[in-house]
Parts: sequence; structure tokens; C-alpha cells
Amino acid sequence: MYEVHEAFEAQKEAYKQQEEAFKRQEDLIRERDLAIQEELIKYCKFLQENDAKKARAEKRFQEEKEARLKKQQEISSLEEQLQDLQKNSSKLDKKVQALKKYEDYLESVIKAHPDQYSDQGELLKRHEILEKSNQTLREHQTKLEEDLEELRIASAQFEKQRNEEILTLNNELASLTKDLDDVDKQKNKLQSQVEDSSRQASHKNLNLGRILMAVDNIHTRCEEGIVKIKEDAKKETEKVEKIDTKKDKTNPTVKKDKDGKDKKEGGGQDEEDNFMTKAERALKKLEDIAAMMGDFQEIINKCKTDTTASKKK
Repeated sequence: MYEVHEAFEAQKEAYKQQEEAFKRQEDLIRERDLAIQEELIKYCKFLQENDAKKARAEKRFQEEKEARLKKQQEISSLEEQLQDLQKNSSKLDKKVQALKKYEDYLESVIKAHPDQYSDQGELLKRHEILEKSNQTLREHQTKLEEDLEELRIASAQFEKQRNEEILTLNNELASLTKDLDDVDKQKNKLQSQVEDSSRQASHKNLNLGRILMAVDNIHTRCEEGIVKIKEDAKKETEKVEKIDTKKDKTNPTVKKDKDGKDKKEGGGQDEEDNFMTKAERALKKLEDIAAMMGDFQEIINKCKTDTTASKKK
């Protein structure tokens, strides 16, 4: 045990030295890891800065490119405008050359009528007034023609509408006549159905009355049977009491009858003509009949039991 203990202590010391070596290695690895992480952080910052610079440069390049394209478009637009202006200028020159003859004509008119027209402006003003009057008269004529055409169209539409209304009314009259015939047929059919329903209702009422009378009859017979059974039981009890009194006069036994209260229907109430009320009463009586039949069965079983016991004695 001493050798084992020594070996255990030696092994324990070796494990301790290994653990210390492992801890030193772990510290070295941790320091290297921290240094690598710092280098990675610096490298990441460097990459981020380069990416930012690259993004700014690309953005600026794109902006410069868009500005160059915009300027080129503006140059193209201005060149097109210049071409349009040159074309308009040439057109105006041609128009001036074409109107030159009209100017010469106006000058000749003024020279021919110097007492009426003093210059081209007065002549043009007179022409403008006459042109407006002519335009007004033409517009008035056009309006009158349009009004006349509208009246013709309205007259034709009115006539067409009246014809369509007459045709529609004739169709509605025919449809209403057909509907009236259908209603008469439906009326006759419904009347026959009402008569059939009345006959069926009378037949059902007759059957219901018979059923109600049969239920009342059975209920009355059950009540009479209960009363009779109670009277017979009372007589039998009195006989038994007399026999017991003769046998033992010192200890007479007094047997009390347990008379049940008969359930009687209220006869003072007037019966209603409503079959629902009669049906509810019939159901109540059927429940009473079922209860009475159960009581009859118990009495019969008890009588059989008492008979068997008395035979054995």
C-alpha cells in the first residue's frame, strides 16, 4: 500500500506538471489567438476602408458618367432646336416672299381708292370686320342647320319610341293575360288542395278523437281497478287483524293502512277545443296509466309471493 501510495503521489505530481504545462500552452495559444484577432480586426478595417473608397470612387465615376450623358443629351437637344429654328426661318422667308404679292395688291388698292383708305392698317381692319361678320353669319347658319337636324332626329326618335312603347305595351298585355290564366289555374289547384287538406284534417281529427276517448276509457278503468284493489286490500287487512287478535290478545298488533291518495283529474275545468291541449292531457293520462300498470304488476307479484308463503305455512 505504501508503494501504491507513492506511485499514486508520483503520478499525481506528473499530472500536475502536465496540467501546468497545458495551462502555459493554453496561455500562449490564447495570446496568439488575441494577436490574430487584433490582426484580423485591423485587416477588416483596412478592407472596409478600401471598400468605402471603392464605393465612393464608383459613385463619383457613375455621377460623372451620368453628367456627361446629360450634357450630351442637352447638346443633341440644342442642335435639334437649332435645326428646327433654321427650318422655321427658311419657312418664314418663303412665307414673306409669298405674301409680298398681297402687300403689293394692298398698295394698289390704296392708290386706287385714296379717299376710303389711307393706309394698309385701315384696309386690314376693314377686312377683319367683314371677315368677323361673315364668320358670324356662317356660324348662325350652321347653328340653324344643326337645330333643324336635331329636330328631325328628335322627331324620328319620338316616333320610334312611341312605336316601341306601343309594341311593349302589347307584349305586356299578352304577358299579363297569360299570367292571369296561370293564376286562375293555380287558384283552382290551390282550392282543390285546400279541400283535400280539409278532408284529411277532418279524418285526422276523427282519429284523434277516437284515440283520446280510448285513453280516457283506459284511464277510468285503471282508476276503478285501483279503487277496487284498495278496498279488497282493506278487507283482507281487517280479516288478518281479527285473526291475529284471537291468537294473541296480550300483544295485539295494530296495522296501519297506508292509504294512497287517488290522483283525480280536475273535472271542474272546461275542456278546450284545442287538440294540442287535449293531446297534452292524453299524454299525461298515458303516463298515469303506465304508472298504474306498474303498480298492478307489483300488486300481482306481491299476491303471488304471499300466496306461495301461505301455502308453505
